[in-house]
Formats: sequence, C-alpha cells, structure tokens
Amino acid sequence: MTSAGGSISVSGGGSTADSPALPHDRATAAPGPAARPSRRLVTLLGYWCLAALAISAARIWLPDAAPAVAVLWWLAGALLLAAALLDWATGSRVRGLQGRRQLPGNLALGVHNRVRLTLRNDGPRPLLLEVSDQLPQQLSTRELPRRARLAPGQQVEIEYPLVPQRRGLAQFGAIEVRADSPWGLWQKQVWLGTAQAVKVYPNFLGISSLQALSTEQSLRYLGLHQQQRRGEGMDFRQLREYRRGDSQRQVDWRASARMRKLISREYQDERDQEIVYLLDCGRRMRAKDGELSHFDHALNAVLLSAYVAIKQGDAVGLHAFANRGGGGRLPPVKGESGINLLLNGVYDLNSGTASSDFSGAAQQLLAEYSRRSLVILVTNLRDEDSDELLAAVQLLSRRHLVMVASLRETAVDALQRRPVQTFNDALQLAAAGDFLQRRARLLQQLRARNVIVVDAPPEQLHMALVENYWRLKRSGRI
Repeated sequence: MTSAGGSISVSGGGSTADSPALPHDRATAAPGPAARPSRRLVTLLGYWCLAALAISAARIWLPDAAPAVAVLWWLAGALLLAAALLDWATGSRVRGLQGRRQLPGNLALGVHNRVRLTLRNDGPRPLLLEVSDQLPQQLSTRELPRRARLAPGQQVEIEYPLVPQRRGLAQFGAIEVRADSPWGLWQKQVWLGTAQAVKVYPNFLGISSLQALSTEQSLRYLGLHQQQRRGEGMDFRQLREYRRGDSQRQVDWRASARMRKLISREYQDERDQEIVYLLDCGRRMRAKDGELSHFDHALNAVLLSAYVAIKQGDAVGLHAFANRGGGGRLPPVKGESGINLLLNGVYDLNSGTASSDFSGAAQQLLAEYSRRSLVILVTNLRDEDSDELLAAVQLLSRRHLVMVASLRETAVDALQRRPVQTFNDALQLAAAGDFLQRRARLLQQLRARNVIVVDAPPEQLHMALVENYWRLKRSGRI
C-alpha cells in the first residue's frame, strides 16, 4: 500500500510459526481507559438517538404503530449494547503486536529526513491500526497518523518524512498505535518501542560534500578560485625544476647535483595558524531570513569556513558570547577531528534574548588567547553598536588580526527595491535608506581601523568568509 508523500509496505501473511520473531518491543497499554469508543460506535449511537425522534413523531401521526416502533427502538438499542460489550471484551486487549523505530544516526537542520516504523502482528486476529509517533517539538511532519491493516504473521513498514526546525537533542517517545476492535466499535491505544534520542546538528551536508575533495576542489565547489603564490612561504612543499625568476636561495644544490640540473625548493604559506570565531548569540541574531535565523546561517558559515581552514592545517577555535549557560567555548583544535569537535560543541547552541556585550567578549577573549590569531567576529551590525564595537575592535587589534563578518538583512534590501505606491511605502523606503547609510558608515569606520570587513546576505556568508580567509592566506597575513 502507498500513501501520499510516504510509503507503507506489507510483507508476510503466513502463520506466526513460519515467521521468525523480530527484535521489536511488545505493546504496552496506555494509561487511562482500556479502550475508547470509535467513530463508528459514536455514529451508531447518534443514529439510535435520532430514531427516538422518529418514535415521538410516530406517536403523533401514527399512534397505533407507535408501540411497535418503540419496541423496535429498544431492541436496536439492546443489540447495539450487546454488540458493543462483546466487541469490547474481544478487542480490549491487543496481543502479539510489536514495533520499533529506525532513525538516522544524526539529523541536519532544515534537511528532509525519513523515519521508518516497523510493526509486526504475532497475535491471533487481524488488526486495523492507526499509527502515529511521539515527535520532539523541534521536528515536524504532515504525514501522521497513518492507517495500516495487519493479518496474523504480517509485518508492515511505514516511512514518513520529517524536517528539523531547531538544533539540539531531539527526544522521541514511544510509537503510538490505536488498534480497532474486531467490529471496529472500540479503539485500544498501545505504545510500542522505547524512547530514543538523536542530535540535530547544523546543516553539515556542505561539509560532508567537501570531505572527499582536495583544497582546490573544495574551493571550486564553493565557487571560489584559488590563486597560487609559490615560493614565498616558509613551509617546504616540494622539489621541482628551476624556473626563470626563482631566487638562488630556493635552489637545492644537492638535488641539483644528483639530477644534473637545477632543482628548486617550492615553499607554501605557513600552516599552524590560529583562527578564533567570536560568535554573537545575542537577541539580534534571532532575526530570520527565510526558514533559518541569522544565527543558524552564521553557524553554518562558521562550520564551512572552519573546515576549509582545518584542511589548510590551521587550528580553529570558538568563543560564543551573549548566550545562556555560558557554553560554546572551544580552544583551537587541528586535524580532521577538529570539525567533529566543533559540530558536537555547537549543535545545541542557540541565540538568546540578551544584549550583545562586545567589550566584555573582547576582554574575555584577550584573557584566554595570548598567541596572535585571526579573530573573526560574526554578528549582525547596527549603527547603535558603533561606540562599543569600535572600542572592542580596537582592543582586539592590539594583539590579533580582526575580521568583522556581518549578516546583511535581505528584508531591508527588498524594501529599497519595492516600488513606491503609497505614502507608507515612501516612509519605509526612507527609513531603509537611512538605516543602510548609518550601517555603511559604521563599516567604513571599521575599515579605517584596518579591520577586515565582510558584509554579506545570510545565505552567502559562508562563501564570503572562505574567500576572505583565502585572500589573507595567500597574502601571507596569516
């Protein structure tokens, strides 16, 4: 059987003895009433009550037939009561129903995933089921509940899609099943399986796509072009034939004597630099552009650009501020395992309602990081931040190279492109223009203090961060 947007597959159908038992969890009765009336029973009771009106009408229009109609009405009620009691006695217990849930190992924010529910009927009678699931609040689906019919010995697999709406630990409860009684007059609610938990990470699929690629391929995948700068770094890369323009200090005389031709040493930029992301978790990062908040866009950009830096041999650290609980601190780490540490360190990190204290964050970072590093402040700038932000940047610049990456609100850009038709439209256009002018002035003040400025829409922030990191790397500034 199939249903819209999902799938239901049924297998088996022989006796229970012919089908090996699966390692499912058996049904557990839900607390409360043993069974509840089904829609069918409520409908029949409604018809029986409406028949009472017919009896009342018969007493007026057909007084001679009224006693016979009344007897039939009471007889129908007695039959319905007997059928309901018999059906309740035979269907109040659901025997042999087993179920389990199969989840992906991890979930990614905003990415469609599929969950599989497997149910098996090892009981003596056929079951008509209404299957649902206890989903965490941060997950959503539109394809539950689902109906399924299981003969004795049959197994059914139900797949449904879900989309994570928020990062963090997602706690699934039991599988909720309502089993119809043999005549469908009652429904018994049972719980199958056990509670499960799965982590909802930032959208790491971009990182997964880059893992099998080289640095050059990764940059091309992100739409960037790597410009080679040979022979100017300090780390040895390889030996090659001498080229016109190579300096004499690049010539490897031993290799030249062995090969009987001039051989030059090729160097690459120094590795083992430190990049520290200073991530704003304040209330302004809760603004949304599309389905994701600015904070989620910023987190995705941090992870992708951090992965590129780690592949270059640099160490990457994270310092979150204005967040509840004080988490989101990771000292600089190197190697392929570094991105996993970052993912596990920020998967449950969220923006809060506190104001962003740039000066306090700068002082804390200076107290923890003494080695000169590239500090990348990721935030959403406003002109009212100018005094505090400029003071914090000036403090950081005494020891570190500073980059400020700001997410540009696309809603404000859309206001400027919208045609003016009313007086209210003109006011909004003027307000948007004034806001952008003040913001541009703040960015110019940052550039005047030799701060590297990145100003990009949320969905393009990851490319802008990688491009500026690579430009700094090629220029030898880091």
